Parts: sequence; C-alpha cells; structure tokens
Amino acid sequence: MKIAIKISNYHLSFINEMIADYLPAEQKGFRKEDKSLFYLMNEIAAKLLKKAIDKKGTSKPFTITLKYYEAFTLHKFILIYMDYEEGEKKRVTREILGTINQKLT
Repeated sequence: MKIAIKISNYHLSFINEMIADYLPAEQKGFRKEDKSLFYLMNEIAAKLLKKAIDKKGTSKPFTITLKYYEAFTLHKFILIYMDYEEGEKKRVTREILGTINQKLT
C-alpha cells in the first residue's frame, strides 16, 4: 500500500534537516529494532533528499509517495526526535507529523 503525502518544499527542508541532525552516521551496538529503523531511515532519507533536489525552487506543494512501512518509519522517527525541537521547528514538525498520521489511519 502506498501513501501520498502532500508537502511543501519548506516542510521537506525541515524533515531533511531533522534527519541530518538526528540520524546516526553508523549503527554500532543497536538492537535489532533500532537497526531496522536505521536502515529504513537511510533509504527514506535518500528518497527525500532526491525529491528536495528535484523540487528545488518550487513554491507549490507537491506529492511524495511512500510505501506504508516507509511512512510509518518516518512517523516513528519524527515522534522519537520531535521533543528536541523548539519554536518554529517544533510547530512545522507537528504539522508534518499530523499529515503523516492522517494518511496512516
């Protein structure tokens, strides 16, 4: 099952920045659950960065298509690290989280 998420370049830049800040560079000493999250997030990060490059300079919202497990993993990642964000970043992160959550249900 695929999930289409309508997102703006502004929101996508926040997601990419969050992934860059909080995704570890390597996976030493992780539990099995954390390893799977790490590998899935690396795949999702590559997909989102490619989309950001393709849509650079676009002001209109566009659609990102993720498989259900990719959307769920991104949702889980944002939930884990959202508490570290403050101000505008936290507000935008909540908007993104709400959009993904609506599509997952």
